[in-house]
Amino acid sequence: MRYAKYLYVQLKRTMKLAVGVFPTAMLLFACLGIAAYFLLMQGPLTGQQQKYRIGVVGSVDETYLGFGIAAIQTLDSSRLMVDFIPMEEEEAKEAFREGDLVAYINVPAEFLDSIVYGRNDVPITYVASESGQGIQGYLMEELAALVSRLVTSAQGSIYAMQEMVYTHGDTSNIWEWTDELNLQLIEYVLGRTRLVELEELGLSKGLLLRQYYFCAILLFFCFLFGITSASFFLKRNVSLGKWMKLRGIGPVGQVLCEYLVYFAMMLVCVLVPFCALGAVTHGFSFLKMRVYLSDLVLCLVPIVLMASAFHFVIYETVRNPVANLLLQFLGVIGMGYVSGYIYPASFFPDGIAAIGKVLPTGVALDAFSGAMLLEKRTTAFWLELLYFVAFLGIATFARKRLIEKEG
Repeated sequence: MRYAKYLYVQLKRTMKLAVGVFPTAMLLFACLGIAAYFLLMQGPLTGQQQKYRIGVVGSVDETYLGFGIAAIQTLDSSRLMVDFIPMEEEEAKEAFREGDLVAYINVPAEFLDSIVYGRNDVPITYVASESGQGIQGYLMEELAALVSRLVTSAQGSIYAMQEMVYTHGDTSNIWEWTDELNLQLIEYVLGRTRLVELEELGLSKGLLLRQYYFCAILLFFCFLFGITSASFFLKRNVSLGKWMKLRGIGPVGQVLCEYLVYFAMMLVCVLVPFCALGAVTHGFSFLKMRVYLSDLVLCLVPIVLMASAFHFVIYETVRNPVANLLLQFLGVIGMGYVSGYIYPASFFPDGIAAIGKVLPTGVALDAFSGAMLLEKRTTAFWLELLYFVAFLGIATFARKRLIEKEG
């Protein structure tokens, strides 16, 4: 009966504090959501959805080279990645300096004759930034090297065929055979995507970019929630533990009663905006995959159980408010970074990635990504329960030491 009364008192206290905690938590959720939107829709992570613009300088419209560029822009699969834009040289330089072009190429008037007659003595000038512009510059360099190999290999095969005919055969049909071989080579190049089967494995853990960062941002909210609920812990009466023990409620009972009401408050503050977001977006349609809200909610319960115990043990062991909040913020950011919340864990060395996977943040990410993919990851579930028990055990021990110190 006394435990029920203590639990009821804590519940009433929490209801009063929730008036300030809930709006703060919703503000944190909104800020993380806005940050995720600009990151995925407007930020640097949208680079893979943009086509690379390359300027083409030179008289290419009235030559076979212009026909080849037009064919690439309409028939080849590279049209989904690259736009070739004819322009004057000064215009190309200005656009390149302003960042509108990844690179530009200057095609001399004698270039095509040099290729046709096999001299290869008139090079195309390829202009790119010395800094390489990160992944864009790397891709463009690889594309330039690939095109060079395709042109020289095709040229070599045609001249090899002609040399063979001149040496051992009848040359009356040599130009017809040359045209036929050219068409076959063009067909091979345009149909090269049929040589492989494309399977999109995702960024990490089988999830695509927006799906992965949806999990990461939501879990960041769960682990940072402890900062918004500082009033729940910092306004407690330090001497209350001693008086409750005198009335028959020991450290275990105190910790469990206080933790249960905090867990309930955090669960509500997490599920309300989460379910509201699901309703507004018609079942998280922006994720481009079918997800089940009930499965995600069930997965969030043990995650919140572990995260709330994590907050509880920090507040119980670190009594200084400034040190406590600083430790929570830096601790969550650090664990989230190592666990792949900012960069996927595959970016890190194997040793660091292994550490990040077994941290509370890594376990939560593994469990929630499994729920997104409709996979049961029992190891993550048991690790969540293990962390929950460990955190509450440490909190109980800290409460016992505090009561003994007060006594």
